[in-house]
Amino acid sequence: MNRVAKTKMQTSTVGSCKAGSNVQGFTLLELIIVMVLISLTASFAVPKIRSSFYRDELRAAAQSFVSLVTETAQKARAENTPFILRFQPDTKTFVALPVTTIPKTREEEQDKGYLRITLDDSISFTGGEEQEDEDDQEMNEIRFTSRGYTKKAVVYFENESGDQRSVILSPFLGVARILDDHVSLADDQITVRI
Repeated sequence: MNRVAKTKMQTSTVGSCKAGSNVQGFTLLELIIVMVLISLTASFAVPKIRSSFYRDELRAAAQSFVSLVTETAQKARAENTPFILRFQPDTKTFVALPVTTIPKTREEEQDKGYLRITLDDSISFTGGEEQEDEDDQEMNEIRFTSRGYTKKAVVYFENESGDQRSVILSPFLGVARILDDHVSLADDQITVRI
């Protein structure tokens, strides 16, 4: 065998290991230093990881809402019937209903099996704006024509840590965009680009 393979590598440079000794290992001081470094790294990383987890939940809620809007528009076109996408605050649920058969009770609505999504407990629907909205009432529903069109609108979501997402609905293009902040219809930023 060659000489390099026969010699054992010393693991620790601190402590009482001698060149000819068979004792291998780390000293207590080295282990403590490594633990301190790991603790410091974790103390900086955990809040960032937690924050990104909440942001991902917020983005997932916004994407689910966009999917529901798309499905509702397609259903309105397929059935040639106007639809309403309504938010129910008590159950934190968005429900798509045909205008011609709006149920009178929640039980009826459950039986009909309409399109719906329910927001996670950590996510809140904080309202929205609709273009050419005559009254300043809180926006709890979005109307779709029988061709699947809607007015230009912005819908707002927020998580427990205050992060916000705005979902912008385009009336004719069938495009929905998700922005990472609270925007208004009056902002130039939300013009839809093709």
